[in-house]
Amino acid sequence: MKMGIKLNYQCDSATIVAAKQDEECFVRLFQQFAPVYLKLWRDYFLNDMELTDWSQEAALVFIKTLHRYDLSKRVPFGAFYKTNLRNHMFDLLRKKSAQKRIPEQLQASFSSNPEYYAETIQDPEAPDPLWCCELTERLQTVGASCSPLERRVLVATLRQQTVAQIAQQLQVEEQQVHNALVRCKRKYRQTTIDAASV
Repeated sequence: MKMGIKLNYQCDSATIVAAKQDEECFVRLFQQFAPVYLKLWRDYFLNDMELTDWSQEAALVFIKTLHRYDLSKRVPFGAFYKTNLRNHMFDLLRKKSAQKRIPEQLQASFSSNPEYYAETIQDPEAPDPLWCCELTERLQTVGASCSPLERRVLVATLRQQTVAQIAQQLQVEEQQVHNALVRCKRKYRQTTIDAASV
């Protein structure tokens, strides 16, 4: 934009309505008000925020301003947008200041003291990872020793399907499913005994 050209911050109600519905109109109107967000970016030294990030924030505020703007009130659209954008910028600056005030000991990452976090931040509902690994290995061992029917019954059972559902799915008698489950349990117990004896 050339220097010396006065910027036009005025826009009529038809332009505002069109910008709400048409993307091209929105882009044109947003570009018309670009000096507003550029001036704020320079004046408040948002040096830790890239201009592209700030322009995206400004576009979001512009969209909200468009939809909140009341045409019946005598407030110019440009003044309403500038106020909203300034308030948004102050919110961002407050958040950044609040983060800077957090004591250093509370800013440490989880990886800096793994023993402390492992002992103090535990989910009592979470399963033991070692137990999960052992269970997976045992089920893989059992699955390898199962017949095709037993393997399908075992997988369906692990998916919490009932005997009746499995029988219907596999198109076999429920007794066959029950017998296959008994054999799978026997093989699982044997795998557990073998693992304990190692």
